[in-house]
Amino acid sequence: MKLSKLRDNAIERLNRYVSLSWRNSLFFGSHKGAERGAMFYSLVCSCRLNGVNFFEYISDVINKAAALPTNTPLEKYRMLLPDKWKENR
Repeated sequence: MKLSKLRDNAIERLNRYVSLSWRNSLFFGSHKGAERGAMFYSLVCSCRLNGVNFFEYISDVINKAAALPTNTPLEKYRMLLPDKWKENR
């Protein structure tokens, strides 16, 4: 199977996950809630693409983010994204 076909199949599987969540998106309650939900779905899909267990990831990131001081540079938070988190783990 060609590499482009494999990539297309992976993207279609992720799009299916997002499209299944549309029905649930009706119940976010507000525009801000929908924005937060979209960020959450994006994070989950990013974890899937990088082969990261989402529950391990989110519990570790919440603990690390809570321990960071308030004036932490943005680059430290970028290191908590799934692709960087997996490299540092």
